[in-house]
Amino acid sequence: MIGHRRLWQRISVWWYDLQDSLWFVPAILTVCAALLALGLIRVDEAVRLDERQRSSIAYTWAFGGGAEGARGVLTSISGTMITVIGVVFSLTVVSLQLASSQFTPRVLRTFTGDRGNQLVLGVFISTFTYALLVMRAIRSESESGESFVPAISVTVAIVMALISVGFLIYYIHHITRSIQAGVIIERAKADTLAMLNEVFPEDDGGTLPEPPLLPEALAYQVRMESGGYVQRIAVDMLKSLATDDETGIDHLVVRLDTPVGGFLTPHAPLASVWPASAGRAVEEQIRTAVTVGMERTLQTDIDLGMRQLADIALKSLSPGINDPTTATMCLDRMGEVLVEVGRRPDRPAIRCGPRGRGVVILPGPTFGSLAIVAFSQVRHYGAADVTVMEHVLTTLRRVMENVPPGRHDTLIDQARLGLHAAREAITLPEDIARVERAAAWLGDGLGGASPATPVGLVRTGTSG
Repeated sequence: MIGHRRLWQRISVWWYDLQDSLWFVPAILTVCAALLALGLIRVDEAVRLDERQRSSIAYTWAFGGGAEGARGVLTSISGTMITVIGVVFSLTVVSLQLASSQFTPRVLRTFTGDRGNQLVLGVFISTFTYALLVMRAIRSESESGESFVPAISVTVAIVMALISVGFLIYYIHHITRSIQAGVIIERAKADTLAMLNEVFPEDDGGTLPEPPLLPEALAYQVRMESGGYVQRIAVDMLKSLATDDETGIDHLVVRLDTPVGGFLTPHAPLASVWPASAGRAVEEQIRTAVTVGMERTLQTDIDLGMRQLADIALKSLSPGINDPTTATMCLDRMGEVLVEVGRRPDRPAIRCGPRGRGVVILPGPTFGSLAIVAFSQVRHYGAADVTVMEHVLTTLRRVMENVPPGRHDTLIDQARLGLHAAREAITLPEDIARVERAAAWLGDGLGGASPATPVGLVRTGTSG
């Protein structure tokens, strides 16, 4: 059972990396085009349309020229396609460079995994490959005594060239749109929200209210042989391991010491196992359940998704760019993500086995940690910008209005720190007054409310 889960884990990681590669879709389409060319050439050899048949009404859709005409058409198509491929690759590289310098290098994987870019490159490369393969099948009468013009194959090449023109128009539209700030920010937000169900499951049965008290001195330390960022933790595999009858261990407790997105140095502690006598029996399975790579990915790392949005905001606030509007757009999207996270319970750190015989303790992000990622650096580097600080405080208020009261403390702390930073950094009294008006919901001597109670939650009546 565990062996099957281990295989599935490796396939899942491999498939995720493959989907984000720039070569996969073009390679598939190129192979399909080669097979299509070889198949249609066989069809043409079987049908053998002569020049009289090709010019008849029944075959007006087919190419009607001779061998030299067919070569000319295919030469023109293949030459044009290779030129367009070079242009498309150049534009793609320029867009990657622009996205890295203007926004954040962490969005590059989104560009290389973009289905539009992959499909356009695939269509152009496959058309080029198809034209070359069909061209080699053309035979002139002087060469072999009998000419052969694959009329159907050449006709399909013309159709593919016309389709490529349409894809070129689409690509120009797509690439100019994909480097717009609003589109990049929206995509980063969508990628982050796509991980919610796995990172913050709404219904996650079989959990313990509190972690068991575990003696650290009696734990067996599982160490990772290779270093890198934790990209994925196969929770189901660990739960099965903790309750697997084959191990012969009752009440096995596995505690992962590094969350998804954390960095592990070679031979660093990866997990702790109780009882220690079970450690050697399960350490290889634990290592297999944790995927480590050279960079963080958006597969289950929701903290990275929030970090992308925060980094775009920070880059827009840098002196070389100075674009506070983009920063406010990022704040809006980060607020939207926090509202969705805040409506769900924090991912339980404790997961029990089906019969309560084993426990897996997982570190993970919380609403509070994501709020700190979203606002801490933005309020620090944008403290002197009145527009940004107004929006920070307004976004915090909107989030607080839409999440349960238990989430308010972290938001209030961030708002107070932001207000304090703005008062220290902004020099004009009028600008300070604007920020204070945006922070009036705090009630910190601004609106008459108690310092710990936001406006709207102040009790106006007396008890009893």
